[in-house]
Amino acid sequence: MKLRTIKYIFKEGLLNVFRNKLMFFACSAVVTAALVILGIFMLLIVNIDSGIEALSEKPQIQLYCQYDLSEGEVQALEDELRQEPGIREFIYVSKTEAFDKARELLGENMDVLDGFDESFLPVSFIVRMEDPEGIEEFVRKAEVMEGVEKVFYPKDTIDVIVGFSRWVKILSVVLVAIPMAFAFFIMTNTIKLAVTERKSEISIMRYIGATEELIKWPFVIEGVIIGLIGAAIAFMITGHGYSLVERTISSEISSVQDDIFRMVKIGNVSPFLLLIYMVIGVGVGAMGSMRSVRKYLRV
Repeated sequence: MKLRTIKYIFKEGLLNVFRNKLMFFACSAVVTAALVILGIFMLLIVNIDSGIEALSEKPQIQLYCQYDLSEGEVQALEDELRQEPGIREFIYVSKTEAFDKARELLGENMDVLDGFDESFLPVSFIVRMEDPEGIEEFVRKAEVMEGVEKVFYPKDTIDVIVGFSRWVKILSVVLVAIPMAFAFFIMTNTIKLAVTERKSEISIMRYIGATEELIKWPFVIEGVIIGLIGAAIAFMITGHGYSLVERTISSEISSVQDDIFRMVKIGNVSPFLLLIYMVIGVGVGAMGSMRSVRKYLRV
């Protein structure tokens, strides 16, 4: 395609926007509304997933060694445990640290430990897993390792997290798929309607010998502009609205030191949200225009 032709196509695409201002604003508004609805559901899912991830990091496995293990045996056991897959965090708790923790927990009653030292306490390990579903398998392996006295983990809490996580994954697909399908349908049909309004113009251009490219591509450029404008406005509305909600909720729960109740910062999701908006807006705008013009090219 010649450079002159490309310039003509882009020029006509831009001029079409100004020639049909009412339809342009109507299409842009529909694109904006559809993307805002989609964005709300996507942000909801992002925050639910973030909460689940924070919740899954809370349960910890406490492994207590036999109290009479030598330093070499403890080191061998630690090396064996660290080789297990899926470990997010591994913390060594020495006898001294365990003794200090016991004194701290007893508070005013710490005098019950008078006459004792840390030697009667076992070395222990605190383990957190990447995936809560892998905790039970890890525990089964750890319980039969030589030198392990006892393994403690909050089974009921983990069962709840695993079950909830599975349902959230299913819900995520549904909550994103439905508004995405809605947005695609509404946006495509609105842009098709805008093109249909000018079918006479397309027919006349076809009769006077204009090529398909010269007829079709200005409409495609117009559709892309509609998609871009709608995506940009939707991003500003969604981002501003989300920031207000996030600040309000954060101030309300500022005293709660728990990541589960905190919303994801807008800066962490805005690049992803903008990319999705732009891809959908441009893609649907171009596709809607191309499909609509095609059926009027045969005269």
